[in-house]
Amino acid sequence: MHNLILEKIQEFDVITIFRHQAPDMDAFGSQLGLKYSILERYPDKKVYALGDSGSRDEFNMYLDEVEDEIVHQSLAIVLDTANSPRVDDERFKNAAYSIRIDHHVQVETLCDYEWIEPKASATCEMLALLFKEWDWKLPQIGAQFLYCGLTADNCRFSIASVREESFEAGAYLFANGVDVVKATEMNFASTYNDFCYETIVKQKSIRVGNALTAILENEDYEAVGFNFVQAKEKVYALGGIRDIQVWALFTKMEDREHYSASLRAKTKDVRSIAEKFGGGGHVCAAGIKNLTREQVDEIIELLEKRSLEA
Repeated sequence: MHNLILEKIQEFDVITIFRHQAPDMDAFGSQLGLKYSILERYPDKKVYALGDSGSRDEFNMYLDEVEDEIVHQSLAIVLDTANSPRVDDERFKNAAYSIRIDHHVQVETLCDYEWIEPKASATCEMLALLFKEWDWKLPQIGAQFLYCGLTADNCRFSIASVREESFEAGAYLFANGVDVVKATEMNFASTYNDFCYETIVKQKSIRVGNALTAILENEDYEAVGFNFVQAKEKVYALGGIRDIQVWALFTKMEDREHYSASLRAKTKDVRSIAEKFGGGGHVCAAGIKNLTREQVDEIIELLEKRSLEA
């Protein structure tokens, strides 16, 4: 499997890299970490990172725009994306050959060749271990992006999906010049507006059993200048409580009618709940879109029951 990925990277002069919409740090980190690592190894290749920057304008300088013909002749690599509608540029379907690398549970086949590892704590973890296997020396910028994505998705090696290989990946990236202080600043430092909105999330939280949930409306996040994408990322504001096993943030979407759900747990299975409502993700971290308020209330009841299970 890994040899085929390397063979395809060596074969194509043009490589386009895709990831999911509303990118988180694992999406950005894997995409940009892969881009700069390939360029370091093969400086004559054309490597493009495609997609919108979402709520992180600071990443615009690293992203590319290309014509359709460039994609058509390229090797497309799709990262950190569970299903086709979530890819932040559907042109990956038109590439000469496509590969997917992802740590979500597989729900469909997107590409000609796929490496799916649901036990990995992050897509960045998978890439780091791949480069280690290939004995690549990474550029500092590539290692930095991968480490940021790794530690963001596994919350600094603190969640149930962390495994021995997670630390192996971190050690390898550290050996390639990672600045861990800078990574912490990028992932976990907050602005005053972040602080204000996280306070609102906590104030609106309600405990049901051993679950903590909060429902946020458009006016809640618009009051601090946030958009929907920025607001829904704040589910972590409900985590880290010793006697809470499950937590969830329900955020009113841009249509001002439906809600998005971000479900999290220490060890409990919240993915199975998400799947009942058309969502998905990881066992302990899942999401759902386009929920009615009645469905939100139903999910909260299910989370309460799940939080109390032995």
